[in-house]
Amino acid sequence: MRRMLAMLRVSGIQILRDRSELISIVVLPLVLTYVFGVAFGAQGADRPIAVLWLEGDTSAYASQIRELVDTEAAVEVVEVTRAEADKKFADGDATIAVRVPKGFGAAIEAGDAATVDVEQAPGSTGGTVALEVVQGAVARVSADVQAARMTAQVWPKQLPSGPSDYILSTPANRHPIGRPGLPPVRQLGDLPPFDDLYNTADSFWEPDPPIGVNGKAVAASDVRGDNVLAASNTQYSVGFTIMFVLFMAFGSAGGILEEREQGTLRRLLVTPSTRAHIVGGKLLGVIGTSSFEAMILVGLGALAFGVPWGRDPLALLLVLGSYILASAGLAVFVTSIVRTRSQLSAIGPVASTGLAMIGGCYWPIEITPTFMQNLAKFTPTGWAMSGLLDVVARGQGLEAAWLPAGVLLGMAVVAFGAGLFFLKIE
Repeated sequence: MRRMLAMLRVSGIQILRDRSELISIVVLPLVLTYVFGVAFGAQGADRPIAVLWLEGDTSAYASQIRELVDTEAAVEVVEVTRAEADKKFADGDATIAVRVPKGFGAAIEAGDAATVDVEQAPGSTGGTVALEVVQGAVARVSADVQAARMTAQVWPKQLPSGPSDYILSTPANRHPIGRPGLPPVRQLGDLPPFDDLYNTADSFWEPDPPIGVNGKAVAASDVRGDNVLAASNTQYSVGFTIMFVLFMAFGSAGGILEEREQGTLRRLLVTPSTRAHIVGGKLLGVIGTSSFEAMILVGLGALAFGVPWGRDPLALLLVLGSYILASAGLAVFVTSIVRTRSQLSAIGPVASTGLAMIGGCYWPIEITPTFMQNLAKFTPTGWAMSGLLDVVARGQGLEAAWLPAGVLLGMAVVAFGAGLFFLKIE
């Protein structure tokens, strides 16, 4: 075992000494994850949409609409003049502009209709998103206004008499007159000002609105049913981790061919090391370097892109570890059936890229045709993507990891067995 660990240590030293190898296993995956996440994922763009806010009404109602819009992370309110807004629209730098007309607050308190003016650039997806945010803020203010007006209409004109007299102590509760400990409050016979009724109605929105929406993006899959689609940064962090682990496995297994061509393996046979020690050490080298690549990419994904890799460490270790073994086994098998390092250098990238595409590393497998989804079930990349996305993106645990891990371990056993059968070190 000590001899095999020594060979594993040599494989690690060779990687750390090769700067070009370090760039390919660290920098390239990081760049590709960022580029694909931004270019092909709706969640990749982190910059908020600018909402141009024009000068208008300064009432508390108008200010509340502005504050509600500005609290949304997807948008950012930018105050501009009319001339500045016109120039931005003309230059194509604006998607939406909002103006609350003067007299907006006075119209609300007088019981008249009030409107908010919105200008949107045609065909702008960002403008449509921002418009929905503005409409949501206006809908909240409108609901509060309606509640205040209805309360004013049904408010009693005089106090009731008798022992059942009531006063209003809180927006949600009534208490009998004379109950000890109640603070001084207005009697029901006195209609509060409109803004008091409005603020009481608005208080019911905090800390949570009366009715919420729990939304999630799903895609119908004939193979796996309805699945929550992963955010773009998660999709491509997982995808490129899987792809580059396979790249690393092929590259590390290629060292076996290189040493065979140089005669190093033959010279090792004259040492006290047995053939089992030599083969075992080389296999540990392939597994070790692939594991090193996986740890780097998982760490980069968590730190640089906020991917929740650590959501369930045990389930993650089970799936990722099984995939590393399957990748190493596949690389050893391919190495055993080719003759030279140059042949492996030609086959390895093609095989890795092809398996990554079929397995859903470049795009969500749920959006592909059914035959592609079925084909992914025969690849280690497809099972790894399925298991890791269930754990990392969909918040599932060990119950979602057992099946992918079991299939991957089965693939690893078959691939290692075939590879060792055909592998020659002389």
